[in-house]
Amino acid sequence: MEKHPERSALEPILFLALAVIASLLVYDKMVIFAVVILFAAVVFFLADGYRIPREESSVMWKLILSALLVRIVFIVYTLAFDNPFMRADGITYALMGGSIAEAWHEGRHVVIHKLNYGYYYYNAFIFYITGYHPTVVRLINSIIGVGAALNLYFISLRLSGRKAAKFTFALAAFFPSFIVWSALNLKESIIVFCITYITKKIMEIISEFRISNLIAIAIALLPLVALRFYVGILVGIVLAFTFVISGNNFRWDRRISYTLLILFVAGVVLLQMGYGFLGKDYVASQSLETIEQQHKAGAIGDSSYAEDVDFSSPIGAMKYLPKGLFYFVFGPLPWQSGGYLKIISLPEMLMLYILYLYVMRGVSRLWCSRHGECMFLIILISSFTLIYALGGSNMGGIYRVRFQVLSLLFIFISHGMVGQVQYNWLQIIRDRVKLRSG
Repeated sequence: MEKHPERSALEPILFLALAVIASLLVYDKMVIFAVVILFAAVVFFLADGYRIPREESSVMWKLILSALLVRIVFIVYTLAFDNPFMRADGITYALMGGSIAEAWHEGRHVVIHKLNYGYYYYNAFIFYITGYHPTVVRLINSIIGVGAALNLYFISLRLSGRKAAKFTFALAAFFPSFIVWSALNLKESIIVFCITYITKKIMEIISEFRISNLIAIAIALLPLVALRFYVGILVGIVLAFTFVISGNNFRWDRRISYTLLILFVAGVVLLQMGYGFLGKDYVASQSLETIEQQHKAGAIGDSSYAEDVDFSSPIGAMKYLPKGLFYFVFGPLPWQSGGYLKIISLPEMLMLYILYLYVMRGVSRLWCSRHGECMFLIILISSFTLIYALGGSNMGGIYRVRFQVLSLLFIFISHGMVGQVQYNWLQIIRDRVKLRSG
């Protein structure tokens, strides 16, 4: 008879602690429970939580509940004590969402004249049902943040195996800055969830092309573009042009036809969102001059860096690029001034410097065994890194958006640390020699 690992007492304890703390936050509104549970069910379904291997379920549920509990404890802390987190952009999002929800109740229509309008309506939709309770949005964001880590778990499980998958989940779910951003009223958790969800689906398509996965990608692109339009455009473009080189499991004729289909679907989605087919209207409006303007516009406050740049020529941009990459990858640096940001980021950055040591090891291992998927991840990570390195000029902003890159980089890091070596370059050469001699 098949034996399954025994469940420890930790799981019911975590469930109980989670329920008690959450109920204290929303005790007076039963409708809130229904909304939070509904969101949790949707996130669990989209993140494929029901597909967790049976022999891993006990460990994974401990990690999932612990990650959610940490975020809820952080929410309680920010509500109980005066702190800088409660003076962030989340207040503006909540107020705008509350105003929109109030207008909807009065039968009025509200139009947000901003490109990144999606998060205002996200707040408004929740407040329309529950009333103005910003903490509810933070609870839901916490669930979505854990769901993003679960997406990464399944990507890593497909590429690297169970041990690396659990480590990938732990890195993403318990990474300090992502705990903070996903437990505030900020859009980071939803953006990372959409990116990791789309990446998970493209990994499945690289293995076996299914129209259902392509439709899922198209649907996930819609909120991503509405939340942060340039991220959605970048992901759409990368999807459209990389399958032809990453889909090496298919014959060339099928690979080209599938690439054209992906290009068409991604192109139509971006067209419907108002950016031209595959975002060509927006891409055509961009130049080194506009990137320089965006860079200088963000270079304000104590956490700004590299205020003076010259992107008047490609050479000027190339000269700045190493400096921009250095700040994006390694900043905020331990010796930089930055007040509260430096205090909370220093331990995380020191940990990150150690994790970086395993990137190339993970890349080389995955390249040998999963060349196509590895190629796609490298192109997507590199595209995000280059864009943010050139356009970034504020350490606070970089500190927030960098997790979009780190979340995918954790796949390589975890495989480099705990993944089993299935092949190496020398073994591949030996196998080919044996094949030819045979």
